[in-house]
Amino acid sequence: MAKRLVIGLGAVLLAACGGETSQQGATQNQASVSLKPVVTRGVDPLNGRELFVEKGCVICHSTNGVGGKAAPALDAEIGAPPVDPLDFAARMWLGAPAMVELQSIELGYTIHLTADEIADIAAFAADRDAQKGLTPDSLPQNIREGLLDQRFWEMEEWGEFLSDGREGEFPNQTEIDQQDPQ
Repeated sequence: MAKRLVIGLGAVLLAACGGETSQQGATQNQASVSLKPVVTRGVDPLNGRELFVEKGCVICHSTNGVGGKAAPALDAEIGAPPVDPLDFAARMWLGAPAMVELQSIELGYTIHLTADEIADIAAFAADRDAQKGLTPDSLPQNIREGLLDQRFWEMEEWGEFLSDGREGEFPNQTEIDQQDPQ
């Protein structure tokens, strides 16, 4: 029974590769034959704007000059290439240690985002018209009062800080002021 299953599976794989037996032929055919479909998502930048506020992203990030300064601004650039939600998620992943730490401190929890929500926030980050709808008056009072105005991301040593595994620590105000005197 097990031998038949292996032989049958081998025949299916051979057929999927177009009958090629060489490694090169199999690799070429695998590039043109997809065994799993790729998911594509519709995006909604207006929903992304709502999520940007609801989920608390605006506490640390800003767009259109509205929001916190503890993390990079997410302003849409004129003439920028179309947004790629996967690229956006990859950039979020690079900042994950700092984001998780700040979320835990400032919100008391870590923000959970679905794939569709990330795609919508990415669309918002790329849409100047949707960003124009984000105004200080459009933020709930509790969010306006909680905006972070400290520029953690501009510290010279931030990359070194994270790469040294010190994500659980944050510089005190004196260290920050020495880096960015105002």
